[in-house]
Formats: sequence, structure tokens, C-alpha cells
Amino acid sequence: MYLFSVIDIAARIQTDELMTTPHLRFETLIERYHDEIFRYLWRMLQDSPHEPQDVTQETFMRAYQAFGRLRPDSNHRAWLYKIATNCAYSVLRRSQRENSLDDLEIMDGQPAPDQQVIELETLQAATRIIQRLPVKQRAAVIMRHLEGCDYTEIAHVLDCSEDSARANVSQAIRRLRRELQNESGEA
Repeated sequence: MYLFSVIDIAARIQTDELMTTPHLRFETLIERYHDEIFRYLWRMLQDSPHEPQDVTQETFMRAYQAFGRLRPDSNHRAWLYKIATNCAYSVLRRSQRENSLDDLEIMDGQPAPDQQVIELETLQAATRIIQRLPVKQRAAVIMRHLEGCDYTEIAHVLDCSEDSARANVSQAIRRLRRELQNESGEA
């Protein structure tokens, strides 16, 4: 449990002149990227409903501590993703357990129930496979296909070239397809 919430940090920042840049205040970063970073971490860390919240808070705590050293012309989104990814790596190193999708809701007005079951089973299988991917591939495919990041941002976050970021996404997609085919063939 952390001493300060993200809201507390934002309130403190309003009075902290060292944490303001001419172009962007930290409070604005929280408002703009909190939900996006949380979704990314939720997909990376599906172990428990509280883990992504804690890691999101840790991400913004670390960002707050380093914000004064950030250049105003920096890519703030990629910078936050990098911090979030590093925090997620730390959590994943501490706990190497299998994850599953528990909180999927089937919405009203969607396909027939039998089609929903098939889609749910496919989504659960894909989630299991994504969780078994190497961490860099998992982060790359989530950032690219679920969060809409471009390869430049992914490369920055993963400390690799754009070609390597593309390769991580491509390898993850190939493995996902292969293992989904294997699972559907076994059913």
C-alpha cells in the first residue's frame, strides 16, 4: 500500500513549481494517460484485480519522482509506458505464475449464446497464450494491438530497435495463431 494516491500526487503537484514544465504539467499526464496505462498493466498482469491498480500507482509515483528531469520535448506517452513496463517486469519476475481471464463479461445484444461461448473460449485461450509469451513479446503485442502504440513507441519502451519491436509483435502473433490452432484442433 502506498502513502499517496494518484489524486494526492496531482494535488501536491499544483503547489510544486519544480514539477511544472512550460508545455505539460504532471497533473495533465495523469488525466491523459492514467486509464490507458491501467488497461495496459491490467492486460500484462492479470493475476489479481488489485495488482494492476498497485502497479499503476507505482508507475505514476516513479513518474512523479522523475518528472522534473524529463525534457519538455520528450514523448510523454512512451516515457510512461516504459516506466509501466519496468514496473510490470518487476512484478512478473517476483511471481512467475499462470494467469487467466476471470472478469470477462458477456454483454447483452451480442451474438447468440452458443457463439458467445465460442468467442469466450477463444478469448480465454488467447489470454492464456498471451500470458505464456516471453515478456517482451507480450508487452509488444499488447501495446501494438490492444493499446494502439506505434512501433517507435514500442521500441522506446522495450529498449530495442523498431525492427526488433516489429519482430517481437510478429513472433507473438505467429505463436498466438499457432497455439490457437493447436488448441482448436485438440477440442
